[in-house]
Amino acid sequence: MQSGEDASGTWSMRHRLALGLALATLLPVLLFGAALLWSQWRDSRDTLMLRLDANARLNAGVIDDYLDAQQAGLDLLADQMAMDLSRAKPDLAKLLYLYPGMLRALHADADGNVTLVRDARGRALAPPDGGVGGEAWFRWVRAQSRIHVSGVHRQQAFGDEAVVTISAPVLRGNVFDGALQAAIPVERFTRLLSQSLARRDLQLLLLDTDNRVIHAAPALDFSVLDDAGPLGRQLRAQARPSDREVQVRRMSGLLHDGDEAYVAAVRLQHGWTLVLAAPGAILWAPLWPRLLLLLVLLGASTIGVGAVIWWQRRMLGDSLGYLLASLRGYALGGRIDASANARLPDELLPLAEGIGELGARMNAAFDELNKVLEEREQVIAARTDSLRRAVAELDRISRTDALTGCLNYRGFVEAGQRLWAEAHESGKPLSVLALDIDHFKRYNDLYGHAEGDSALRRFAGAVRSALLHSDDVLARPGGEEFTVLLPATTHAQAMHVAKRVCQRVRDADIAHAGSPKGRITVSVGVATLSAVDTELEDLLKRADAALYRAKDAGRDTFSD
Repeated sequence: MQSGEDASGTWSMRHRLALGLALATLLPVLLFGAALLWSQWRDSRDTLMLRLDANARLNAGVIDDYLDAQQAGLDLLADQMAMDLSRAKPDLAKLLYLYPGMLRALHADADGNVTLVRDARGRALAPPDGGVGGEAWFRWVRAQSRIHVSGVHRQQAFGDEAVVTISAPVLRGNVFDGALQAAIPVERFTRLLSQSLARRDLQLLLLDTDNRVIHAAPALDFSVLDDAGPLGRQLRAQARPSDREVQVRRMSGLLHDGDEAYVAAVRLQHGWTLVLAAPGAILWAPLWPRLLLLLVLLGASTIGVGAVIWWQRRMLGDSLGYLLASLRGYALGGRIDASANARLPDELLPLAEGIGELGARMNAAFDELNKVLEEREQVIAARTDSLRRAVAELDRISRTDALTGCLNYRGFVEAGQRLWAEAHESGKPLSVLALDIDHFKRYNDLYGHAEGDSALRRFAGAVRSALLHSDDVLARPGGEEFTVLLPATTHAQAMHVAKRVCQRVRDADIAHAGSPKGRITVSVGVATLSAVDTELEDLLKRADAALYRAKDAGRDTFSD
């Protein structure tokens, strides 16, 4: 009995000694490390707040300066037009050339009648029906006689792009004589800023005076033109002018993942609000080196404590040593020898028997698990292959116009850049056909959009049948405008293809009562790569110019 009590006392002393060694060695290290990490975290937080303040005010100034520059150009043009209205057309085109950020500009007279509209290439556009006399911006400029900056909006005239507009009055003396308006895509002045900030783990949000989202970084839980809701109103209320120190707050609801963010808000000169958000998680980044040092210290301490405990284990005798050796052998697939269990203390016999039973069950379960895993891996491999094919098909669809089967704008841009690069590398010619269906708006008005879609499909089929090479590219960048890219095609060959296109469209015999020829026809502009072309856009512009010459020549023809 005394022997059993001695054994019981030995086990209790071992436990207490191991616990005492661990507490005496590891607890001070943990406390010191925690204090060090807390101090580092506070320093990181203060640095982040300074970064948010500096970047918010700096980028607010950049946007203010950009808008001021656009306003200055528009205001200067308004003053020149007040002195000489006959200069409106060239001056408006020059403004769009000098300020490439502008998507479209228009001039309206004092009654709101639009007299002139130009796109970013300086081309004349059709004025909006009914003029602009009833629009809010025109009424505001006429009443206030000063420059007006709108909130974010999207109009059919601007396509899918979200824009803001800048409007300036044309004053003859002190009398209102009309107004100028320029539309600026939001991406022109936010994309680079947002990307630059994102590389520094800062997310940009821009709100207009109506609490709508002008721009939101991808990591934020907002989209362009969204109403920012109560959170947006809270941000606008706490925003400060850029010449004052910004208050940085912790807020939730901004990030997609729902995490809290550190937020700084600045009020711009025109009433907009710029918000910068930094995920709270970035505060931990500077802590990793210190944490690694702490782990090394803990590891060294643990090794020391483990060495002492290991020395104690050596003193426990043959019984515990045998059991440990048996366990190691079992881990390699062996079994505990029941006949040798007589050497173990009574307290360890149930443990040895239980380990043997558990081992047998675990071996059986492990074999079954391996079988299930092999079957599951085969299923996963099959599904992965199916998913890979589906992703490839989705990628193809994303580059294709669903109506006509031609390349869409995205596919056209990618194919154009690829063929442009190949032409420059190989020295082979590259030609472009710019196609425009004659009087197609009348066709839609007469027959409806459903018939118009059918006509577009038949038109695309007719054009495809006129192409000579399998690698010729037919694209529909938008509307009734089509573009054909002809790699390794000389100018003479391209003119021949243009002639074939005109004839095949005539042969398609698509009835069009609104056309002078009673059927759908096409005008084609031809251009071939030359030394004056520095980029693909130059070649496309020359093809567009040739297209206009074909239209001026009476349509249903081609020109170079």
